[in-house]
Amino acid sequence: MLLIHHAARCGTVYPPGSLSALRACAEARARLVEVDVQPLAGGDFALLHDALLEEGTTGHGPVGLQSTRTLEGVYLVWRGQPTGEPVALLSQVVDLLRARPFPEELQLDLKVYASAPAREASLQSLADLVAPLGRRVRVSTTADWALRHLHALAPDLPLGFDPLLYLDVRPDPHEADTPPFRLGAYGYRDDHPLACGRWGSAAEYLRARAEALWVQAPMAGIWYIRAHTLARALDDGFDWIAFLHGRGALVAAWTLDATEPAHVDLARRLAAVGVDRITTNDAPALAAALGQRAEY
Repeated sequence: MLLIHHAARCGTVYPPGSLSALRACAEARARLVEVDVQPLAGGDFALLHDALLEEGTTGHGPVGLQSTRTLEGVYLVWRGQPTGEPVALLSQVVDLLRARPFPEELQLDLKVYASAPAREASLQSLADLVAPLGRRVRVSTTADWALRHLHALAPDLPLGFDPLLYLDVRPDPHEADTPPFRLGAYGYRDDHPLACGRWGSAAEYLRARAEALWVQAPMAGIWYIRAHTLARALDDGFDWIAFLHGRGALVAAWTLDATEPAHVDLARRLAAVGVDRITTNDAPALAAALGQRAEY
């Protein structure tokens, strides 16, 4: 099982998602690193998670309406304080990593918001930008429609899918403004008609939903699923990991940290049933907690 450095966290010296944090991961020979990206006007991408610059930077306005020029002088805010770290660009990331062997795989988690929809032009720019890194880059997203476009534009680009907009166990009340909006009959967040009422066992319902979701993103080589969703499905008699392995896809669980004892227990449980990867904020700490079960 491999651990993924979430937001290029490699210790706590640099702001997550910064070019310095990614450089530190590369120098530490981290094998798998994940960062969030959003399209900018003009073709480049910003390494930012939230839709608004106010949420994590010194800037203002929707990220998707910015250009590389308007981001000049905009810095990351970390732990409530402005830093000297500018917002990183994907073009800078490619320049940084093309001459370095690590990370072996860079996961770009593509964020899709109303202010920055996944238009074909921006997806083509994404494919062109990462081309120098070859298959060291994997683009993941919750937007299955973007995956289908990317696959058509760049058939050899490794892809990943997160189905949380369709089926999820949602412990965080702050996510109430994103789909799925309804708590279905089986206790999962799910807007699909199959969740309107109980018509069979929970395992039967989950298998039917998994089969439907597979049709949406069969080109995704890795599925990134909330760890608690994987565990809840196991409790209900359905094994997401076995289902996806049977179709040739890997499974990455997110996000578990060694600072939470319950997270370590859940990581052990998922490792026992064959999860391939776990996203974590501190890969060395979680690897130490799991012993020989994990590498990073």
